[in-house]
Amino acid sequence: MKFISALQFCLIFLLSGQLFGQGKIRTYTSEDWDYWEYTIGSESGKIRTYTSEDWDYWEYSGSGYSGKIRTYTSEDWDYWEVDGGAIKIKTYTSEDWDYWEITGSGVSIKMRTYTSEDWDYWEISGDATGKIKTYTSEDWDYWEISADLASLSVPARMAVIFVPIFTSSIYVQGIIK
Repeated sequence: MKFISALQFCLIFLLSGQLFGQGKIRTYTSEDWDYWEYTIGSESGKIRTYTSEDWDYWEYSGSGYSGKIRTYTSEDWDYWEVDGGAIKIKTYTSEDWDYWEITGSGVSIKMRTYTSEDWDYWEISGDATGKIKTYTSEDWDYWEISADLASLSVPARMAVIFVPIFTSSIYVQGIIK
């Protein structure tokens, strides 16, 4: 009987982790870096550039919500605002796109690559923890999320999802090297 109870507990634990801590980010098609789809647990939605390859302005939408992610000033990719500044996304140092800070509305999160210039793996720390990594090395059109994002507001979750989307998009397009 204890064995069955232990199995039930493990099953519930695994299923709850799958519902609240797992997800995916992927491009709509393999070569379309302007349009992304995401799932986190049972939540799904889209993040896309406002117009094709307008890297300064992005929109997100999901079931019952939508918003905007924009640069603070045109082509300053070191500083972003989600929903008019409710959440801020900033690089730690100028043009260092492998270390980001997400702040605002009582949230403080850091995102960094595993090693400098390793764009395959992001670590999340602070008010959310986990990782976002590519399914296959240097295949930046498909990401897996293993993170505790359930307690974050929608704008904060979108900021966390946006970091690997933006960096992989501009990297693949040859804008950064």
